[in-house]
Amino acid sequence: MRYDGEDLDEVARAAGLAPEEAIALHAGADYTVAAIGFLPGFAYLRGLDPRLSVPRRSTPRARVPALSVAIAGPYSGVYPFASPGGWHLLGTAVAFTPFDASAGARLALGDRVRFSPVEGSRAGGR
Repeated sequence: MRYDGEDLDEVARAAGLAPEEAIALHAGADYTVAAIGFLPGFAYLRGLDPRLSVPRRSTPRARVPALSVAIAGPYSGVYPFASPGGWHLLGTAVAFTPFDASAGARLALGDRVRFSPVEGSRAGGR
């Protein structure tokens, strides 16, 4: 993923970390698909480091871009489509399609997921 999310600095600040440390914590975790829902292909990924656990945003966004990687509470997830959303945006998934109309959800319950920073990741958001 590209760590370029507009909430990256805010999440890092809330955790008492530098943005680079927040990126390392998020990318260093092993996630497990705990549930599928909200949108077709949206996987609730359990395994977020507790230091990054933040409540949903007090005011949801009217539009979150497709492939946004976000966190809220103990979960991380990838928005499969542009939609409203109240999670904190950490970045953008690359080379991953969470939902395919002909094949359905790419991830299933129990699948393991790992986020790897790619070029273009940077502290400070967009």
